[in-house]
Amino acid sequence: MDKLRFVGISSSPRHGNTEIMVKEALNAAKQEAMERGYEAETVFISFKGKKIQPCLNCDACIRQKRYCILKDDWLDLVKNIIDPIPNGLILGSPIYFFNVNSAMRAFMERCTSLVKGVWDPEFPHPVPDWSRTAAGAVTVGYDRNGGQEHALTSMLQFLLLNGFVTVSEPHIGGYIGASGWQMGNDGAKTDAILEDEIGLASCKALGKRIAKTSILLSGRNL
Repeated sequence: MDKLRFVGISSSPRHGNTEIMVKEALNAAKQEAMERGYEAETVFISFKGKKIQPCLNCDACIRQKRYCILKDDWLDLVKNIIDPIPNGLILGSPIYFFNVNSAMRAFMERCTSLVKGVWDPEFPHPVPDWSRTAAGAVTVGYDRNGGQEHALTSMLQFLLLNGFVTVSEPHIGGYIGASGWQMGNDGAKTDAILEDEIGLASCKALGKRIAKTSILLSGRNL
């Protein structure tokens, strides 16, 4: 039996709080799957040190019949969710000005070249089928109410319009995803989220729900 594969993406430019949250959810997903008798693996992706340019709406992907022509790290990063298609996906972003950071926004925008086959029958790459991938989002901000719901909504909208099966944690710390805050600590403290028990519990609950949903979507039994 193939392993269940869970992918987590942190758009933070640092190895810090967002990464901790994504990994908490990933590890919880893997543990939940294994406790139910299934093999599972996790793939963690960090944007630290990576260059991701925003979409220019140049339509070169259509004219040249290829994925985005911009030369940076985007294609290497996005391959993790298209080849192979994962069973579960967790998007994570820090809060910048009440929403996701620019790296996450650029990453999502660039995915337009993945779906050009919807409009162009001659496009050589099939549209990724994420209809059996359970997905959710996590975020962390400096303030308790610093834009977490806005960031979660942005990531969930991206997941929904691309056909992912979106899930959330069961009302531990929020309604639409796992949100954390830095507990009033200095913004430079990269592990402040470890003091946020509710935020971490939300991440674990989200990971477990992603695992359960992915098992059902794969045709396996809970």
